[in-house]
Amino acid sequence: MSSNRVVLADPAFRRLFVSRAISNIGNGVAPIALAFGVLALPGATPASLSIVLAAQAIPLVLMLPLGGVIADRIGRVRVVWMTDGMISLVIMVNAVLLATGHASVLLLSVTGAIAGVLNGMWYPAMAGLATDIVEDEHLQAANSMISISSNVGLITGAAIGGILVAAIGAGPTIGIDAVSFLVAAVLVFSIRHVGRPQDSGQTVIADLVHGWKVFISYRWIVVVVASFSLIVMVWRGSEEVLGPVLSLQQYNGPRGWSLVMAFQGIGLLIGGLMGARLAVKRPMLLGMLITFALPVWLMLLACRAWLPVAAAGALCWGIAIELFYVLWITVSQRNVPRESLSRVNSYDALGSMVFGPIGLAVAGPLVAAIGLQETFIAGAVIVIVCILATLLSPAVRNLRVDT
Repeated sequence: MSSNRVVLADPAFRRLFVSRAISNIGNGVAPIALAFGVLALPGATPASLSIVLAAQAIPLVLMLPLGGVIADRIGRVRVVWMTDGMISLVIMVNAVLLATGHASVLLLSVTGAIAGVLNGMWYPAMAGLATDIVEDEHLQAANSMISISSNVGLITGAAIGGILVAAIGAGPTIGIDAVSFLVAAVLVFSIRHVGRPQDSGQTVIADLVHGWKVFISYRWIVVVVASFSLIVMVWRGSEEVLGPVLSLQQYNGPRGWSLVMAFQGIGLLIGGLMGARLAVKRPMLLGMLITFALPVWLMLLACRAWLPVAAAGALCWGIAIELFYVLWITVSQRNVPRESLSRVNSYDALGSMVFGPIGLAVAGPLVAAIGLQETFIAGAVIVIVCILATLLSPAVRNLRVDT
């Protein structure tokens, strides 16, 4: 029996599979609804959107190391269902604020900060959750299946997000995201029996220090994470701030950007499907090479490419980043000790996302200072330099796995 069939035959994995699809319908809808909801506030500017998004991103990044310790200590499944449920409540507050006209940059920043703390706990737990359910030989298939279900949800959410915002408004649309997280929490709660806490018996500080030592012991992890700290900075600023601003000018507002994001979601789905079947001897070499899809897409946006061309660029980037993620998470799960996995994942996420808030915070002001096109071009150059620098590392280029 193939690995795909083995993992899908497991009832616990099937519930996780469905929970990610449902949750990501909301995740596909929410960025579009929030972006255009903020931009529609009285007196709002691109900088206003930067402030709201950065307010969520900064606590998320700061919480990640502690989130990894919590996940190892109390169990990944427990952390996932608890944070999904609490995030649902926070998102519903945003929905009510926008729907009733009481939203402001300050209030949305406060709720965003709370959501960021919860996401900082959720991420390292989710990144290692497959190891609690399936055997090692089926991890790549399991990670691919999770990415496929997540991306089906993202495609659906992105495809309908702009339509919903235009039809019913940002507030009710964000309410859909809140409901999706609540349903996901219930599904993950139903598999709470899988996995066990990995309490080391040490203090929290000792666990943090141990996780850091394990993290830096893998040179290829450190190099790739350092590179992606800047790549993610550019990606987030471009996609979450610059893209909606460009769409207001060029692509008919939320409908146009919704189409672009839907195509990226399709690319993510294709990348996940490829990851389920692709046998790669040097996964990080391939992963970094396909990351060149990002600067290509950014240059298309800088040139104000015809909407279908911009969407095609998003499709290619979606394929690339999802295939990279499947390869990355599988190699990490196979190499990092199981008892330290969530802590190492947390430092991985911390490093990769650490400059994301900066990208969100400076994107709007940069548009005002140097122009939208120039900001896209600068981002593309930064990404190209990061990829080339990473490929200079033999630890990355020559990392091999058995296929």
